[in-house]
Amino acid sequence: MPDIFAFISYMFIMTFTPGPNNMMCLVNGGKFGFRQNLPFIAGLFVGVIVIMVGFSYLNFSLAGFIPGFKPVAEILGGLYMVYLAIRALKSDTTKISGNTHSTTFAVGVAVQFVNIKLLLYGLTITANFIIPYYSSFTAILLLCTFLACCSATSASCWTLFGTAIQRFFGQHQKLLNIGMALLLLYAALSISGMLPRIKLLFQ
Repeated sequence: MPDIFAFISYMFIMTFTPGPNNMMCLVNGGKFGFRQNLPFIAGLFVGVIVIMVGFSYLNFSLAGFIPGFKPVAEILGGLYMVYLAIRALKSDTTKISGNTHSTTFAVGVAVQFVNIKLLLYGLTITANFIIPYYSSFTAILLLCTFLACCSATSASCWTLFGTAIQRFFGQHQKLLNIGMALLLLYAALSISGMLPRIKLLFQ
C-alpha cells in the first residue's frame, strides 16, 4: 500500500495550485459564471480519467515518449493560454451569452492532452503511487476516478472564485479582464518553459 500522506500531499499540490485548468476555470467563472462552466469541468473530469488510466497501463513506454512530446505540449499549451488571454482582453460583457465556446465539454477534454502539468502529474503519480501497488483494472479505475474527482473539485473552486471576483468587480470589467489576461499570460510563460529563462535575465 502506498504512503497515503505522501500521495494526498502530492495530489493536493498538483491539483489545487495554479495551472492551465485552474486558470481557465478562473477566467471562465469570471466571464460566464459557474453553471455555464460545468460542461468544461465535466470534460476535464473525463479527460483526467482517460489520461490517468492510460498512464497507468502504458507508464513505462510513455516514460520514453514524454521527453520527445514535452516541448510540443508546452508550446501548444502555452499558445492556447495566450489565445485565451487575448480573448479575455477583448471580451465584452454585453456579448457573453454568445461567446461560451471555451466552456464546452469537448474543450474540457481536449485541453487535458496539451496540459503539460497534467501529463507530468499523471506520469509521476501513476508510476509512484498506483502501478507499484495495484494491478486490477477495477482498483486502477477507482483510483483514477478519485484523482479526476479531485481535479474537478479544484476546477469548481477556481470557477467559483472567478465568479466571485466578477461579481465583486462587476463595474470594473475592463480592469478584471486585464487581470485575468495577465494571469493567463503568466500560466502560458510557466507551462511553455519560458518563465525560468525570463527570471534568469533579471538575476
